[in-house]
Amino acid sequence: MKYLIALLIVGMLPATGSHRIIGGREARAHSRPYMVSLQIRGQNFCGGALIAPNWVLTAAHCMEDMRVDLIRVVLGAHNLQNPDNDVQVLNIQESFTHPEYNPTTFQNDLNLLKLNSSANITPSVGSISLPRNNSDLNPGSRCSVAGWGQLTDFGTLPRSLMKTRVNIISREVCNQRWTQGVFDSMVCAASPGPQNKGFCSGDSGGPLVCRNQVEGVVSFSGLFCGDPRTPDVYTRVSAFLPWIQSVIRRR
Repeated sequence: MKYLIALLIVGMLPATGSHRIIGGREARAHSRPYMVSLQIRGQNFCGGALIAPNWVLTAAHCMEDMRVDLIRVVLGAHNLQNPDNDVQVLNIQESFTHPEYNPTTFQNDLNLLKLNSSANITPSVGSISLPRNNSDLNPGSRCSVAGWGQLTDFGTLPRSLMKTRVNIISREVCNQRWTQGVFDSMVCAASPGPQNKGFCSGDSGGPLVCRNQVEGVVSFSGLFCGDPRTPDVYTRVSAFLPWIQSVIRRR
């Protein structure tokens, strides 16, 4: 990526490349019907959340320098290597990156994808609710993150969708760890126990789910996944409700 050198200098990396859901376990099949796998040539490269039958919320950095005509939006998936009849594959009609996205600081790391047709809503495919405008999460709130990212630093891929629990930490504490690199439009989470848990590569763009709502979008982590010294950082969705709603209304 064009900003890789800058990220290495400050010790922050987008959740793509050699990272993974760490410290997690396999999700129950189709228990998260809003989960989206963004794929090129059958390979998952980012996640997303279905927020309406024809709209997906993901991260802006997932879509940098990407040709949308090559991307397939996979819904209702569990085991990507052995898909079942619940899977739906759609194309992208339009991609909308937040106009103030900053690839160096990851501010406004949000992207909306309008699908070429509406998903068929089934028990395995459905949308997730958005939070209230500008609402925030209390430190200690229990949330979860899921994805098809790598399981080890050596590139082991999961058989199926993986999930893990994380706890929200305050921006004040997060900023101490990230040397003032976290903004009000972001939310931080870390493992609640001694085991490292969190997101990483291939999980970018996936939803942080709290209170059955998509409260965050996977944005960036440290050089090591699930490392409490550099808590995982998500784009705080509630800070962007006006933009999300305006894009959807206009289209």
